[in-house]
Amino acid sequence: MKKKELLSLFLFITLILIIIMDGYLILPNQVLIAADLNIYFDVIGILIGVYIIVTGISVICFGYLTDTIRRKQLLVFAGFLWSVVAILHIFVLDFWLLLVLRILAAIATGVTTPLTISYLADIVSSKSRSKTFAVWSLFSTLASLIGGVLALMFNRIPFEKVNVESGSIRDNINFIKINFPNLLNTWRYPFLILGILALVITILNLLFTIEPKKAAKDKYFEGVLSDDDYRYTYKIKIKDLRYIFKRKSNLFLIINLFDVVASGLLVAYIFPYFELELGINTSNIFTLIVLLLIILPLGLIIGQFGLAHWGDKRVQRGDLNGRVKVATICSILTLPFLLLAFSMSPNVSTQTFFFGRVSVNTIGFWSLWVIFSSLLGVGLAFTFGIAPNWYASLIDLNLPEHRGTMVAMGSFIDTFGRALGTIIGGFMITITDNFSSTIFWSTLIFGIISTFFWIPLFFTGKKDFLEVDEILRKRFAEMNIGKLDK
Repeated sequence: MKKKELLSLFLFITLILIIIMDGYLILPNQVLIAADLNIYFDVIGILIGVYIIVTGISVICFGYLTDTIRRKQLLVFAGFLWSVVAILHIFVLDFWLLLVLRILAAIATGVTTPLTISYLADIVSSKSRSKTFAVWSLFSTLASLIGGVLALMFNRIPFEKVNVESGSIRDNINFIKINFPNLLNTWRYPFLILGILALVITILNLLFTIEPKKAAKDKYFEGVLSDDDYRYTYKIKIKDLRYIFKRKSNLFLIINLFDVVASGLLVAYIFPYFELELGINTSNIFTLIVLLLIILPLGLIIGQFGLAHWGDKRVQRGDLNGRVKVATICSILTLPFLLLAFSMSPNVSTQTFFFGRVSVNTIGFWSLWVIFSSLLGVGLAFTFGIAPNWYASLIDLNLPEHRGTMVAMGSFIDTFGRALGTIIGGFMITITDNFSSTIFWSTLIFGIISTFFWIPLFFTGKKDFLEVDEILRKRFAEMNIGKLDK
């Protein structure tokens, strides 16, 4: 890869990763925002749910545009929009202004998924697609974590002074509001910092980013399209949509919104879950460190890279449906491990497990905590193994001019599922005043339903893969004939 291309890739990825941090600047500070704007988790659930739905709609619109216009134009649009909106968060004084800004931020965020998948598909060999998307998933996960850490760096609320056992979640928020009024506005500062940074990088992208050739890394065209005489000229047409959605694999890959309902709920409320129900604070932060040391290697290394590598190897050895099979197996196996983990429902402050029914001493606590962390880690490993194989399967099973649209459709359905989980979860938490039971039952119910959408892919994927492969082979032959005629 040439220096100019490396600089282009660096600027492209950096801007996308900053925009991806957006949602994770809100999630760690939900308690702070609730206290500052005088709202509760039912309203926060609606706020996050609307954000996710608008993101999904944006993904659909810009996914189609990814297949029709230059991707650099979409990148610069998203960068300017998000950076300005992020800076404006500093002026938020009530819920309604925050809602408007979150909707605008969601529009910019929605551009990132189809844009990134389309871009990476055209710069990395088709032989390593799952691993490529695993690396991208790792980068996006790290960006999310960095966004969350940045948000928490400005959150100066001393949660160790909040006695989470003495009152309800609502009582604890009222305690924070009354006792720390001067600390409530600090959740705005990370938006200001990243907004300014994104604005600078957007300008650099405008000046230096270059557009990769469409289909340049597909099996038949990888060497051909490096020749300046050739260009992949096929573009999506409205009439193609009927062809796309008649294919069974596409339907099963994108229509399953149920496998992300529980994860959407968990991600949306993970920080208040840790702070107000697991009882993790600065005085027992070592328990969180142990948890992360177990689940991160299992989830990121074994899940994203090991299972992505498995999917690539199956395809390379002749199993054309290999990536689909790996994604399906991961989706099924994630369920029992997460259910066992969430059923343990620990509380660090009181040293109890199983929804407060079992009290243990120090040795018993650490033994059960390691078991809890391991079960959660294995469940997350299978969860993380789905995405890279799912994205690679969508690329494999669709023509180059259809991929942005298909990734957009799949991402839209996913965002709708996450929004559903967030909104349902917000109301369930408000009713039950309990995070653990809400997460457990949503994982059980929606996990079982989603299984019925994954299994048919074992039988439909190979046929659709062969169909796409045959079309690309014929197009390659036509391009070679054209070359010989010159």
